[in-house]
Amino acid sequence: MNSNFDPVTGEQTQGNGTAPPPVSGTGMPKKKKKGWLIVLIAVVVAAAGAVFAAAKSGVFMSDSAKVLAAVTNTFNDTDYLTGALKLGGLSGADSYTVSMNSQAQTYDMELQFLIGKTQKQLLGSVDAPDITGAEFQAELTKEQLRVQVPALSDYIFVYDYTQPKSDYMIENFGSRLDALDEMLKGLYETKPEAEYNSDLIKTIIEEGKKLEFTRVDAEEFEVDKEDRKCTGIATTITRDCMQNILDEVEKVARESQDRTYGYDDGYIEEYFDGIEENIAEMEDVDVTFFICKKKLACIRMEMEDTEAELRFLGGDTRMQNMQLNVDKEEVLRLEGQTVDGTETRKLFLEGEEFLGLEYNRKDGALDITADGGRTLLSGNVVLEKDSFKASMDRIMVDGQLLDVTCSMSVEKGASFKTMEGKEFDLGRAKQNDMEGLFQELNLL
Repeated sequence: MNSNFDPVTGEQTQGNGTAPPPVSGTGMPKKKKKGWLIVLIAVVVAAAGAVFAAAKSGVFMSDSAKVLAAVTNTFNDTDYLTGALKLGGLSGADSYTVSMNSQAQTYDMELQFLIGKTQKQLLGSVDAPDITGAEFQAELTKEQLRVQVPALSDYIFVYDYTQPKSDYMIENFGSRLDALDEMLKGLYETKPEAEYNSDLIKTIIEEGKKLEFTRVDAEEFEVDKEDRKCTGIATTITRDCMQNILDEVEKVARESQDRTYGYDDGYIEEYFDGIEENIAEMEDVDVTFFICKKKLACIRMEMEDTEAELRFLGGDTRMQNMQLNVDKEEVLRLEGQTVDGTETRKLFLEGEEFLGLEYNRKDGALDITADGGRTLLSGNVVLEKDSFKASMDRIMVDGQLLDVTCSMSVEKGASFKTMEGKEFDLGRAKQNDMEGLFQELNLL
């Protein structure tokens, strides 16, 4: 069954669009309060555009630049687990290998993604009922997809996604070939996210340039368990600003889906239509950033007669303890601490504990619990100089222990494999070529 989320309220829905009953009496905050989560995201994104523009212009002492420094310093002030999940310097490697393994009582699957600047490979094997030691290899180059499954055939099946196809292939597969070509092209041309979303970044910066920041009266907020006087810098983010950014985000999401799947299933449009309806009902948002020691202490958002505050209460890091209040009523609270190398976090929704996490820095042990212990993920996360490793060896859902384990690793470098064998050109194949292939594979 497919799980979906209501784009306006954030509630999980089933395939028929109906919401499931709340988990153990706890659920996401009420619709009115959840709308503020959308506002908060829009506020941070729009403000980021303003501070990017300030940094680009070299006005480093302006109020917008002070907000930039505070936002950057706050979000870069992370604990060990968060830093490990960012993959350190691995994300910038010229080539790397991602290995994945999943095991259950009835199957064992291993995958390896080898990624370089001009070449990408997928190596894999599957053990399952009626499939023993089935290995396969796929390679994506600037022009071709090459696939070999030794258990099926010695052929290397070649598909050139840059060249015209045979009449036979066009008659039988039509526009699906165009979609496949676009998908393969997108997969090969995948770039770092920062390059991918250059249009989005430009839009954010352009919208940010329209914002004007002014100093307001300083106020006291709790930071690191002490009341501290915090500098206030305010701006107003318009509904049009939020809508323009949303339009560009939707465009990026559509392009990403087209690149990955080669088609648009309509869900992205439906999802963003819901958010757009929510924004259409909003007024302009007055936003004040309160700053303490060059980091955020609070983001206050005021719209019509409603006020919301995201407070950064601090601890070992500025975001270790946080609180979101709407009209002085708590909606979300994050509590965290680090004791003897063990990081613990608890997420509360409207006063009820929703999620708990414990991570041991020394041995990498990670435990995540929810639903009063009826949902559990237990495994290991370790970041080393040239590798990242994560595993889940105990998974429980709704009190039911699943017979499945999985692991993933990311390592610098990639050892590409050479494919050997006679080639069969699928894209240019004629009817007699395909019939001969089917007979050879005992499929006719």
